[in-house]
Amino acid sequence: MIFLENDFISISFHKETGSICSLIDKQKKIEYIPEKLSSVPFRVELEEETITDFHRFSYEADKERLGYKFVWELAPDLALKARVWIQDDSNEVSFDCELQNDSSKSIYTLEYPIIPNIGNITEQGEDDYLAHSFATGFLIHNPLKNFTSEWNGFRYMPYPEGFSGSTMQFFSYYGKGQGGLYFAAYDADSYTKWLNFYKNEQGFLEATFLDSCEDIGPHKGITVNYPIVIKTLEGHNWYEAADIYKDWAVNQYWCQKGELSKTDDKCDWLLDDVGLSTFGINAGADRAEWIEKYHEHIDTKMLHILGPDWTNKIQSFGMGIPGGYKDWFPTRFNEATLNAIRENGDKFAPFEFDYLFNLFGADGIKGKRALQEIPRDPSKSIDQYKFPFVCPADPYVQDLHVRRDETLQLESNVDSIYYDISANNIMKLCMDDSHGHTKGAGRQITQAYRENYINTKEAMSRAADGRYIPMGTEMINEVFLDVLDYYQTRAGGAPAAPLEGYNVRELLKKGEAELIPMFTYVYHEYGAVRLDGWGKIVEEIGDLFYFHVARTYLWGGLYELNYEYSPMEVINEKENSVDEHYYPFEARGYGFSQARAEYISKFAKLRTGAGNKYLAYGRMLKPFEFEVEKVNLNWFIYNCAKDHKEYNDTGELVVDSIIHSAWQYQDESIGLFFANVSDEAKTIQIKLDLASYFATDSVKVDRMTENEKVELLTMNPKDKQTVDVQIPAKGYILLEVN
Repeated sequence: MIFLENDFISISFHKETGSICSLIDKQKKIEYIPEKLSSVPFRVELEEETITDFHRFSYEADKERLGYKFVWELAPDLALKARVWIQDDSNEVSFDCELQNDSSKSIYTLEYPIIPNIGNITEQGEDDYLAHSFATGFLIHNPLKNFTSEWNGFRYMPYPEGFSGSTMQFFSYYGKGQGGLYFAAYDADSYTKWLNFYKNEQGFLEATFLDSCEDIGPHKGITVNYPIVIKTLEGHNWYEAADIYKDWAVNQYWCQKGELSKTDDKCDWLLDDVGLSTFGINAGADRAEWIEKYHEHIDTKMLHILGPDWTNKIQSFGMGIPGGYKDWFPTRFNEATLNAIRENGDKFAPFEFDYLFNLFGADGIKGKRALQEIPRDPSKSIDQYKFPFVCPADPYVQDLHVRRDETLQLESNVDSIYYDISANNIMKLCMDDSHGHTKGAGRQITQAYRENYINTKEAMSRAADGRYIPMGTEMINEVFLDVLDYYQTRAGGAPAAPLEGYNVRELLKKGEAELIPMFTYVYHEYGAVRLDGWGKIVEEIGDLFYFHVARTYLWGGLYELNYEYSPMEVINEKENSVDEHYYPFEARGYGFSQARAEYISKFAKLRTGAGNKYLAYGRMLKPFEFEVEKVNLNWFIYNCAKDHKEYNDTGELVVDSIIHSAWQYQDESIGLFFANVSDEAKTIQIKLDLASYFATDSVKVDRMTENEKVELLTMNPKDKQTVDVQIPAKGYILLEVN
């Protein structure tokens, strides 16, 4: 074997093949590859085949650092070169590589490094976890057990892709209290890649990084000029890896605007005034009565992302979409609905499929020429990308994107703009170089999306006499963080919600997977605002509603009421008609619940009131530990497409009865939030360990409820104090330390 090690970490490679065959945490004496099974060092995808064979492998010591240089000769005119190195005082291994192609063949992807045959860390994997940035963050319990032959896990996780892939460039696998591994790509330039962790054919876990060729063709290769790193962990929790990644990530271009609390380049009303969002209320029909009803019982300003039914030619779910510019105008917004929004001090955003195109509509020929060509056989994703997407780099598409929404601003005076199935949902590849990019493109596609967003936002602001026009999308990726102001996601309502996370839904229902605030933990103080929850104000959706509302707010988001695939609440014995909707839903007859509206209201007021500087602007901290009872809450989902298997699904979920989050506002204060989702008051004990947050000798701890604020105690932050905190049934407590 070829050994590379220091006092902290050891990695070994097969002398004949260069494949990784050992990875050891020397401090903890953990071998992460316990079985010495065969494996391949790389996978190279050519035009018609994927190859793992080579004619010759050689290596030499790297004279510039503690490491090796590897060379695999795949053919006389095709070679993979890699470097691997460690620092003397580091527990981190780094890789980079280059696939040199002097042949007439075209290279599509390179998968390297491959870390194969990873085993359990704890006994039978019972305390093992995978934390991945898929759909902003999921935690999978015991992946060696829960990844199966039917679903082998996260085999192809494209980046940057928020719906079906990776929103950030890291993941971790750890055994609680034992150890673990951190995997990351420190790519500051947004190249298309895949960050994969799955069960391989030999029944063990495998981690790989897969890179796309940005310029596909004969005599063209792939250069991975950024470090791919593997680092050992203590195994505390998923926050450990997130802290490591955050140290790097917040210094990249997508955080260039700085923290929201310190920049003027932001939407003040979205951050300060809005306490609730709605999504999918008809834009083209009178829904004023419902908006008024919400305001009777929910004391907050709202952001309404209206439904798609405002365009000249139909924009719907499955019954048609617009094509070119003439299909969009004139608009068909219902004036009664807009008046109700404005009279209540609310804001609205039109819903757009900005990159879907009707090839039989206006400018159909131009749209057809601009179609994004994404490889689909296979797609290397759980998504097959079957929508008629147009390429963001095509000049016609770039002009349409700006001109359409500038006109929309001038004609309808919108407060914001929202894009569905947009850049965050689409693989960043296009094989049609007639659009002005290279074949494959990758990073060029990402940059084109960014430029279109930026140019459109600027044009809308000019049309609004300089007013800031916030922009939102379905899902999020780190590469758009400085461009977007908010994003819609549904995972916070799961399993009573559809779409992203559907591949882990059965694990969620069994408690073997859970949503984690990974993206929020890394980026919250930089934006964007999360809209989540997939809610209705009806009793029929079950009591998990209370958990979802509280968690959405305590994790820094805005709760979302959603009306895309089902009717609104019955008000005055009236339900909105399917004939006026953009999706053929089934009538329900579920009545408006005043009690549930008032529950939302208390958290909305927390968001815009005492908790605002934390929940809108703060940096998320690791939660404080305390003992908490569990509670069983039932749920029911009917708000989804009728052909989805989760339609009319129901069940129970075991969750914590107390939801907790911790936040820091600049260097001034800390907010500890606790929400009780049960029907009984709960008392918990919290150990206040504040030494790492304050340099002073004395801090004050205030206890806030929705009705009062009292001083709880004064303490030296170096002295750990345990306090009893009583949290009312279906209520919250905020402990503020300053």
